[in-house]
Amino acid sequence: MPLKFPVMSLATRCRKALSLATNRFEQSLLLDTLGSFFARTHEWDHAIRAWQLAPLAEPFRRDALSGIVKIHLACAFEAIESGLKALAELKQNPEFSLCLPGNDLQLTQGAEKELLKFKRGIEKVLPEKVRKDLGISSQRIDDPRPESGL
Repeated sequence: MPLKFPVMSLATRCRKALSLATNRFEQSLLLDTLGSFFARTHEWDHAIRAWQLAPLAEPFRRDALSGIVKIHLACAFEAIESGLKALAELKQNPEFSLCLPGNDLQLTQGAEKELLKFKRGIEKVLPEKVRKDLGISSQRIDDPRPESGL
C-alpha cells in the first residue's frame, strides 16, 4: 500500500531535513530532491532556486545544472505555445491594422514560422516525456506545417 502524504508536506520535510544536513552530500541530495519536486509540480522558480543552491562539488551537479536548463527551455516552450495560440486566434478574428491588405497575414505567417522553428528545436532537446515531467500540458497547438521543416 503506497504511503499518502499531502503534496506540500514533502517539500516541508525536505526543507526541515536540509536544515539538519551535516555535510554537503546530504545538502546536495536534498536540494536535488526539492528541485525535482518543484519542477514536477510546475513551481519552476522554486526548483531553479533549489538547484542553484546545490553544491557543485557533489555528485548531483549534473541533475541540478541540467534541471535549470530544462526549466528555462520549458518556459520558452510554453511561451511559444502561447504565441501560437494568439496567432491562431488572430487568424480567426483578424483585427484592423495599418498594414496593407495581405501584409498582415504575411506578418502573422512569418511570426508563426519563426515560433514553429523554435518549437521544433526545443522538442529535440526536451522530449515529450521530459515536458510531461515538468508539468507541461500535453494539449498543444497543432503544427500546421509538415515535419520536413520550414
